[in-house]
Amino acid sequence: MTTLFLKNIKGTRKYIYTAIIFFFIYEFLARNFGLNRNFCYAIEIFSIILFFRHPYQLKLTKLYIPFKIMIALLLVTILGALIQTVNPFNYVMGVRGQFLSMVFLFACATYLSVKDYQFFFNFFYKIQIINVLCTIIQYLFFHQSEDFNNGAFTSGATQDIFCGVLMTYYFYAYNQKIVKVQKLIFVLTSSLFIAIIQDERFIFIEIGIIFLYFCLTGKINRRKILLIAIMLILIIVGFKNLSSGQAETLNSAENILEYSKTAGAGYGLPRIGSAKIISDIFFNSPIESLFGIGLGKGAENNLPLIDTSFYDKYSYLTYHLFTFQNVFLQTGWSGIILYISFFIALLIYNFKYKRISPPQYKYLYDISIIATILCIILIWYNATLRIYYGIFPYFILGIGPSITKLLNKKREIN
Repeated sequence: MTTLFLKNIKGTRKYIYTAIIFFFIYEFLARNFGLNRNFCYAIEIFSIILFFRHPYQLKLTKLYIPFKIMIALLLVTILGALIQTVNPFNYVMGVRGQFLSMVFLFACATYLSVKDYQFFFNFFYKIQIINVLCTIIQYLFFHQSEDFNNGAFTSGATQDIFCGVLMTYYFYAYNQKIVKVQKLIFVLTSSLFIAIIQDERFIFIEIGIIFLYFCLTGKINRRKILLIAIMLILIIVGFKNLSSGQAETLNSAENILEYSKTAGAGYGLPRIGSAKIISDIFFNSPIESLFGIGLGKGAENNLPLIDTSFYDKYSYLTYHLFTFQNVFLQTGWSGIILYISFFIALLIYNFKYKRISPPQYKYLYDISIIATILCIILIWYNATLRIYYGIFPYFILGIGPSITKLLNKKREIN
């Protein structure tokens, strides 16, 4: 049935399907079989293809404000690059590294349907089985844990968002009686297992966000009470299996914040508080504070015609491993404010259209809202929204707008 379904996919949808499936194949082979990491550039080619497939159909998707913010952001980066006389090839790589994958949000909103997303979440369930098996094999046979164990992925940049959106979907799909409780429990327990073995503490934060949002929204019924009980039991069991050091950083908001402010252990800058350090080191004028050092100047790509002198000198700061640090350093306050505003606008958009949508679609907006919240936090936490990694989260963020498009076609919303 899956093969038959794939054969019927044509046009732009075929490019999206191929890109997402290739993304997971690459991640699996690169981590577990040593596939050359340069193959990641092949994934990014799909972003370029989609750019020329008319993805910005704003009358249908209603993504006017996020689109305008994205355009303003690109204009600011062009101005900053001109002021700082950034090598044109570096600027192109800067756009590619930080903003190119945004096209997936608009393309998925325009061309994908509920059926498409349901197909992919069934596919992701199978990926999670492989993910758990890889985690176990790396742990038992190669004695790899924490940062050395990534399961089916190359890093936590994919692992965190993958587990987060998978848990969110199956949580809400079970609440809508779309999937059985066995699948929900597998997704939740496997994600917790991965969080413990790989020391992906953010997965615990994701569970907390899903739990809190679910408790604060919707009506109380038996299924909701059961879901809350399942989540509480798993959180308690998960915490009991954490090491003392892991548990200490997650047992209060104060400790989470303290953990986020800590540098060292391979990271040159703290997740929270890096703006002041970057400003003190690199911004010597109001212009630099406003526009940064210029998008692309900090490029880490060792490719012909790319000037990597800045990265060679300051790579010890590991700014390229964190979206906030990378965007703020190269685009200044104007760039980072616009960048964060893009996601805030998307969050407001989902709340707006959830409110006016028919009841059977509201849970899909809930999934999109939680995914957007996760992406906002991940701006500070890691590089999930950078380079080819960004393809997956932007694909997920297309869920809500794709429903708006559907309802707009049916003239059920204005």
